[in-house]
Amino acid sequence: MTINRYTAATMQQALARVKAALGPEAVILETASAPGEVTVTAAVDRMPAPIGAASGELVGEVRQLLGVVRELVDEHWRRERPGLGRELLPLQRALLAQGVDGVIAAALVQATEARLGGGAPLAAALAGALGEPSPGGAKRVRLFMGPPGDGKTTTIAKLAAQQQRAGQRVALVTTDTYRVGATAELETYGRALGAPVLAAADARALVQALARAADADLVLVDTAGAGPGQGPQLAELAALAEAAGAGAARTLVASAAAGSSAAAWTWQAFAPLAPEACVLTKLDLAPGGPMLGLLWRRGVPVSHVAAGRRIPDDLEPATPDRLARCLLAA
Repeated sequence: MTINRYTAATMQQALARVKAALGPEAVILETASAPGEVTVTAAVDRMPAPIGAASGELVGEVRQLLGVVRELVDEHWRRERPGLGRELLPLQRALLAQGVDGVIAAALVQATEARLGGGAPLAAALAGALGEPSPGGAKRVRLFMGPPGDGKTTTIAKLAAQQQRAGQRVALVTTDTYRVGATAELETYGRALGAPVLAAADARALVQALARAADADLVLVDTAGAGPGQGPQLAELAALAEAAGAGAARTLVASAAAGSSAAAWTWQAFAPLAPEACVLTKLDLAPGGPMLGLLWRRGVPVSHVAAGRRIPDDLEPATPDRLARCLLAA
């Protein structure tokens, strides 16, 4: 297994470097952000193309060692969980390969094992463990929150387009006064969709904007990205959530490319705001195991998944079968 770190100015650039160096099968192990840069730790279960016979022998030896490591890991799981059947090993391996937290992985394997009776396929048992599909989108006002760059604005545009196709009148509200061009971006989407776009710089302005959008069947509220350590931004977000009212849905938008630590940090930042559902984005970059596992453990349903930027096509409801395929990917 090859493990490397890639640093760039943005997450998109860092992931592009990962894909260029390790290929599309690379697994994101960790992401970390610092002022002006993003670092992604990634791994791939292969070695670079060998040069010469000696290199080929070395690659063969490394592959044999990887096989031994897998056997040792499997044996460790069997000792920790006596009676763990071989039919569960693909799930266990996939969760470990994606970097899912060990405690969460063990709980998910156990929940899946309980549903394997009667010859049920592993994917079906895992889907059953994940629970029923999220109802999602039932409330008239929906507030979207999440880390910077995880796709809140694009997600809102996709949902708006889909709901307009369904015959609903949609209004868009932006509260992002931090990111350069944020308001202009949402206004561009609004013009393309023929939907009104309102701007609200603070909680009081949001109340006024929601009143002006009283004729809309659905109001989607965009917010500025925030994360752990950004206390003032998170406090502003909490004030916006309160201003939206108890009847407004709070939806977390999170990237599937987040590693285990990044997923935990995201939850730490937004858990006090009590998100009711999550949209998992960037499934075209990573299968999202760490974030999916954490959301499952915390009881937060995934309402939609996104795998691209096409509007509105690259957004689909998150069924248990779809999420099970994500967790089994490795």
